[in-house]
Amino acid sequence: MYKKLFSLILPALIVCNAYSQQSASDFLTSGNKKQEKQKYKEAIDDYSQAIKLDPDNGMAYFYRGNSRFEIEDYKGALEDYSNCITRKGDFTHAYFNRGNTYYEMDEFQKAIDDFTSVLKLDSSYFDCYFDRANAYFKLEKFDEAIRDFNKGLKLKPENANGYYDRANTYFYKEEFKKALEDYNKAVELNKDNASFYFNRAITKINLDMIEEGCSDLKKAESMGDTDAKEYIKEICP
Repeated sequence: MYKKLFSLILPALIVCNAYSQQSASDFLTSGNKKQEKQKYKEAIDDYSQAIKLDPDNGMAYFYRGNSRFEIEDYKGALEDYSNCITRKGDFTHAYFNRGNTYYEMDEFQKAIDDFTSVLKLDSSYFDCYFDRANAYFKLEKFDEAIRDFNKGLKLKPENANGYYDRANTYFYKEEFKKALEDYNKAVELNKDNASFYFNRAITKINLDMIEEGCSDLKKAESMGDTDAKEYIKEICP
């Protein structure tokens, strides 16, 4: 009986000793592996241990922020990205991720400010133009949004979502011909997105292209878009 108890306690002591000897780098590596496996809460625990051992490790805050973002702990993610930025003031990814966190929290101007900080550090960071454009769109600053979409598409001209989002912006400006051009480009680059066909259909209908619009609605419906079915009933012969 005593031997059995001893055998249970001894491994625990060994684990504790190994645990205490782990470095911040070890915990970062372990956390990253868990994050890759989408074990975000376990990853957070590892990153927290890394921070205890090395409170000035900016990357530990960054990675923990990423895991917190994934579980929608946006307040925690903000704190971590801010702590990372305090320690690594030129780390563009931290500003970018904090900007996206603000976006998820509907704090669009703060998101814009962070995306702008990224672009001051790296004007070729094309994702920032697209994301800042979408934040401008949310604030109904459509001209600013289009300018950013233009810059992003200049850097990444094969981005189907970029054309789609710019098309949506033109649509809200009631510039339907320009919107249609962008929807056409989006569909050309990605023929597997039902939303592309649906929004192009509505644009065509606004341009009195009823037959062509109905064709797109039927395509969207065949791809599983439930809204398309209702529009077909109302509009299409």
